[in-house]
Amino acid sequence: MKLISNIFFIVFCVISINGSAQNIELGSLLNQDSRNSQLLNGKDSLKSFAIQSTEVIVNARSSFFYWKALPVSFVNQYNSHHPYGYNDGPMIAANGYQTQISAGLYAKAGPLQLQLQPQYIYAANVDYEHNAQYGYSNNKPYKKLFPGQSSISFNMSAVSIGLSTQNLWWGPGITSALLMSNNAPGFEHIYLKTRRPIKTPIGSFEFQLIGGRLQNDTSMPYENFHLKPNKNLVNNARYTNGYVLSYHPKWVPGLFLGINRSLNRYEKEITKGTNSFFSKYLPILSKTLQKKNDWGDDTLNTDQLASFFVRWVMPKSKAEFYVEYGFNDYGANTRDYLMAPTHSATHVIGFKKIKPLNKNTYLDFNVEITQLSQSPDAILRTAGNWYVHGQIGQGYTHYNQILGAGAGYAANKQIISAIWVNGFTKLGILLERTDRDPEYHGNKWIDLSVGLLPQVKYKNYIIGGAVQLINSSNYMWEKDLTKLNFHSKISIQYLFP
Repeated sequence: MKLISNIFFIVFCVISINGSAQNIELGSLLNQDSRNSQLLNGKDSLKSFAIQSTEVIVNARSSFFYWKALPVSFVNQYNSHHPYGYNDGPMIAANGYQTQISAGLYAKAGPLQLQLQPQYIYAANVDYEHNAQYGYSNNKPYKKLFPGQSSISFNMSAVSIGLSTQNLWWGPGITSALLMSNNAPGFEHIYLKTRRPIKTPIGSFEFQLIGGRLQNDTSMPYENFHLKPNKNLVNNARYTNGYVLSYHPKWVPGLFLGINRSLNRYEKEITKGTNSFFSKYLPILSKTLQKKNDWGDDTLNTDQLASFFVRWVMPKSKAEFYVEYGFNDYGANTRDYLMAPTHSATHVIGFKKIKPLNKNTYLDFNVEITQLSQSPDAILRTAGNWYVHGQIGQGYTHYNQILGAGAGYAANKQIISAIWVNGFTKLGILLERTDRDPEYHGNKWIDLSVGLLPQVKYKNYIIGGAVQLINSSNYMWEKDLTKLNFHSKISIQYLFP
């Protein structure tokens, strides 16, 4: 990692830049321009927006070789009382001030493409009010350099193969994705994916297949243990193998159907047994048509997650509806699925509507509901909360942060937002309600939040973020304990001319 950062610094200082580059941020209400264009004017009508990574848009002349400086990004986050925030990548769940600094280089030589974009994190990580059920702080600053949104790839027409540490986003959700999002740092992975929808006689397809490495930090608390450390977990890396597939039927314009699936096991378990290379390193494909529980998985310490999604774009109404429905366990058989369809299940449901005001401005209205807690089916048969299943002690995490939805472990979140958009200038209002782990606590800890979402462009700078006031009733699930928390996230991005 030190070598990568040194190479980045030298290249960044000595090259001469022509053209411009702009980041596409994942999981941000303020960065929905491409998706909004699909609703407004039908641009990229075959694209599902359910398979994304932190890419860049490069405005450059067409040539065999060129390079560009990526934007310099400076993100500041602050919490006045206790940790709050999500979809912030390598930033940690912490009280007080923290910052993320990122810059980089994009280069292309024929089919070979390089994106070098490390991220440095500093968090004051100050102590905050916690109890036996929630929270932990060692009151020590946190500092770490991540490879960030870096990748090297080889592009072949509509398909790309490469090595990356970029964040991935799988699913139609705007602020929540059940399997892959930018709630945690990006992880090392090899991938094979489509660069654009592949057209066939029956419709178009998009896909991504990955094999990656997940890590943990035993000095930090875990999101899926309500920010409590777990010293019993050894620092064992895990192998994750997953895919996402999206299908757009030729006969139903605007409809996208898809599936996400992820299988995770400890690295030390991979070489056990006499399985073939395919079964060891691509088990997600060898088990694609599995019809019932494979109890043998327990001997290999394997956990699995899967979800199905639908996104329906209605261009005439300039609106869309989407849903993602997932399971963290197999049903015993078909009858089990039919009799208990909500067992081990969770979902994301959303609606988006664009209201044009004139040629250049419009209103972007969005409603999204995320359920991560157990359904009432748990009264008869518990499945545990999502992201912790049984075989992998660390759960579905990377560096102790949940890889999927950032609503909070076992939380249910409802979001309403309305954003006025005029090019890069945006102003929105955000309402959030979060019910934290309601199935396992008698006192309901509920966060009610109201916030502003501003963004402006001044010369080569884009300044945006969120400012929220959160009322936490029954904080830490303690009856009648109410706390106010001020949360702000301000991003300053410099675009090279």
